This record gives sequence, C-alpha cells and structure tokens, in this order.
Amino acid sequence: MLIGLYAAGAIAASIAVWYSYQIASRKTARVRYKLRLIVIYVGVTLVAFAVLKSERISANKAGIFAILAGCGVAYLITKPPKQTRRIPKAVRAAVIARDLTSNGLEWDSDKYHFDHVVPFSRGGDNSVRNLKIKEKHKNLSKGAKMPGVREFLPKVSRSRLER
Repeated sequence: MLIGLYAAGAIAASIAVWYSYQIASRKTARVRYKLRLIVIYVGVTLVAFAVLKSERISANKAGIFAILAGCGVAYLITKPPKQTRRIPKAVRAAVIARDLTSNGLEWDSDKYHFDHVVPFSRGGDNSVRNLKIKEKHKNLSKGAKMPGVREFLPKVSRSRLER
C-alpha cells in the first residue's frame, strides 16, 4: 500500500518535471536571463556578507544588507532579453516544411497562422520547436493559453491503439 503511494508520487513528480522541461525549453532566452540573475545575486550576496562580517557587523545587519545589495546589483547588471515578434525566414521555412509541405499542403496566409506552443506573450520564443502551423480560426480561438500536458504527448492514431 505504502509502496503504491510512493510510486504514484514518483510518477506525478516525473510528469511535473517533464512538463516543466517542455515549457522551459521553449522559453530559452527567458530561462537564461533568470539563471544569470540568480548567479549574480548569489555571488554578490555571499561576497557582501563575507566582507561585512569581516568588518565585525552583526550577522542580521550584514545579511539584510547583503541580500539588498545582491538584488540591486543583479537587476542593474542583467538586462532582460529583447524579444521580437518577427519570425526569421529560416525558421518560417523550416516550420512550413515540417507541418505543411511534408503533408502535401501549401502555405496560404489567408488559411494558416504560425502558432506559438508556449505563447509569445508568456515568454515563448520563435524557435522551430515552439512554432507550428495551425488553421487561422483555431489559432485565433486559442489566444494566449498555456499548453496542457496532453499537447506535448505524441499523437497516437486509432489503428495503433487497436493493435
């Protein structure tokens, strides 16, 4: 009984980690920015704390000042990534080739749109992995909704299920 609960917890945790990876891998510039912020913050905080402690300042005061210094320096030094809605020609061509040409269809801007799996407004990038071709009305009805776990799973046809 207890092993079943551990197994269920492990499965749930692995699904959560996998889903987080799927989202983060489509927000590469944003993730790199956050990691840079964290590294600079931790580094400055540790150095400031060590220097203040060597000057015989109490641990509480040194800690508070070090945290404030770390935050300030991290946000002053690190610039947020510049994002543009423009999709590069090479990426456009690759997505069209993957989603349309391979299925015998042709690009028609009146019929199809480029869809960001992780919406651009939520930090999604313009990579081949994050873009797909969708019919215009389906893309417009989706809006800026984040994808669910099912959207990252491979599509399985009925014939494969019946085997």
